[in-house]
Amino acid sequence: MAVLIGRYSLLMTLSIAHAVITDTFSDGTLVQLKEGKIRGHILKSENGKDYYAFQEIPYAAPPVGKNRFQLPKKVEKWQGVLNTTKNTKICYQAVSRFGLEISEDCLFVNVYTPLKPGSKSKKLPVLLWIHGGGLSSESSTYEYSGPKYIMDHEIIVVTFNYRLGPFGFTTTEDDIIPANIGLKDQKFAIKWVNENIHLFGGDPAKVTLVGESSGSLSVSLHVLAQKNGGEELFRGAIMESGSPLVGFEQKNPREEAFNCGRTLDRNFRSNDTGDLLKVLQEAPAASILKECTKASGSIIEKEGDFSYAPFQTLLEGNFGKVPILLGFNSEEFIWACIDPDEDTVIALDEDPGRLVPTGINISPENKTIAGKLLKEVYTNTSFENDIGGYCRVSSRWIIVRPLVKKCELF
Repeated sequence: MAVLIGRYSLLMTLSIAHAVITDTFSDGTLVQLKEGKIRGHILKSENGKDYYAFQEIPYAAPPVGKNRFQLPKKVEKWQGVLNTTKNTKICYQAVSRFGLEISEDCLFVNVYTPLKPGSKSKKLPVLLWIHGGGLSSESSTYEYSGPKYIMDHEIIVVTFNYRLGPFGFTTTEDDIIPANIGLKDQKFAIKWVNENIHLFGGDPAKVTLVGESSGSLSVSLHVLAQKNGGEELFRGAIMESGSPLVGFEQKNPREEAFNCGRTLDRNFRSNDTGDLLKVLQEAPAASILKECTKASGSIIEKEGDFSYAPFQTLLEGNFGKVPILLGFNSEEFIWACIDPDEDTVIALDEDPGRLVPTGINISPENKTIAGKLLKEVYTNTSFENDIGGYCRVSSRWIIVRPLVKKCELF
């Protein structure tokens, strides 16, 4: 009898263990990717509904060592189950919030879905978010861009990191240090979504790109790059407070790249881009961030995805047509008006001609006259005494004007 009870107890234990394993593997938090398995977790939406979160999934190989200043590469397969239940890293930048680590190893994607992965229900549309920050700061982590409000509306949210500042935009304008690496990280992530989102209940044919500030600028560039008959990686775009017509491009990217190398290594005299790459790949990340800030910002490439002038491309209509929603706020630069840069404010008061866009062909005399007239639109006194006027003119000329013009051209 004792033996029978022992066998029965053993069978019960094994059965319970099997049930626990089965339930754990079928709770929607385990997803099999081509590279390996990932384990997510379940969170609550604003209205208290469960949704499934998978954070810090690698979408590209770590851009470190020989991969620094190179195009994104595919992730190598991993063994076991990768824990994707929290964000720990943001791409290299000056400041980190929320206790997250600043790291070059940062090319991660986050997926949030109200559908249980693996279920056979309908496929949901996808909001693919590109974060802002002037192409030099911020992140896509849960702490920066949480999805809990959207999870109540039957939409899958995807966010991702991309290389920033000099790490994402230093270039020698050749194949040694390619141009717009940060934008190409973005495209790599967009392709990852197209290939994998069905595993999370998403419809790859219903992906909408969404971005704010430089994220909006980035979305615009991807729209312009999606030529008719080319790759169709998304079906629509939402652009919040950002336009490539603001004139954000680097003016002398190759020169700035070499200046960066010579600052990092005072003995570096070569004009060979291969030698420069070696200097940059061996330099400490903190030194690159400190010394190479001018080697930031997108450029117009000689050929490839981003080899066009945005204004001319919009005029010609030579891009893939998708539904577009654009928007801005009345006081976009109110954050900069809380503690304004005194030198900039005084310079605008002393020379209102600075308010005239640099791309306008106008004589110096008429530029001064036009600047004075423009200044009267925003203040009856001076920007130094009327910070509200400075805020309005900054918002208008940096955000609103180029975005409205883009809307007209679309």
